[in-house]
Amino acid sequence: MKPLAGKTILVTRGASQARPFVDRINKEGGRALKTPLLHFQLNDSKENQEILKKLHNYAWVFITSSNGVKFFFELVNKSGVCIPDTLRFAIIGEKTARTLNTYGRNADFMPSSFQADTMAEEFFKEESVRGMILYVRGNRSRDVLPEKFAEQQVFFQAITVYDTLLLKEHQKQIRQLINNRKIDALTFTSPSTVQAYFAIMRGMPETGRDLPCFCIGPTTANQAEHFGFRNVLLPEHYTMEDMVDKMVQFFS
Repeated sequence: MKPLAGKTILVTRGASQARPFVDRINKEGGRALKTPLLHFQLNDSKENQEILKKLHNYAWVFITSSNGVKFFFELVNKSGVCIPDTLRFAIIGEKTARTLNTYGRNADFMPSSFQADTMAEEFFKEESVRGMILYVRGNRSRDVLPEKFAEQQVFFQAITVYDTLLLKEHQKQIRQLINNRKIDALTFTSPSTVQAYFAIMRGMPETGRDLPCFCIGPTTANQAEHFGFRNVLLPEHYTMEDMVDKMVQFFS
């Protein structure tokens, strides 16, 4: 019998990004239920256009997610702005670095772990900053890096390149599944997905806090614990593939 046989796993990641994750769960015998909670939308504001016109003023661009890379370059292309050859990129995570590569750029700095505070700590130890930093973010990104930049007294500008919106189409289905105890495990790939899940479950008698909750990394796990999950599980490496390995190990 396959290790995830008979297990129904709620997959809250966006449909386009979740496919390999869903396929692997199904391959291990599980039933992956695709219920994306969030939708991402380009923030094409006048303020952003003005920031991009002055891209030559910046020495470094900090990006902490694949979505950040995707929407930053979408905005740059839409604005018709040229990226200076001197501009350097500080990136979190192998997946984010691979996304950056698809736009013909390489990561000039990557921290040893997937956390923003580690990124800041290691960056300021290893790099001497001459010039301003452009911090690329979504509207729900945490303020860890801006706080670290302020501590280091470096000049920086934040640019919100995408907005994270709550999807409504799966809300009723998720409530019913959790209420009827039809789900064996939950998966979260960002703090925002944890927040979105509890926005949906607000006021429900059954919230699924007792279910095994598989999180992609420590920041997401901390958010899950903050919301009261009692069985939060982290993979050894912070990837989707390793999340499934953790599920297999847990249910075996």
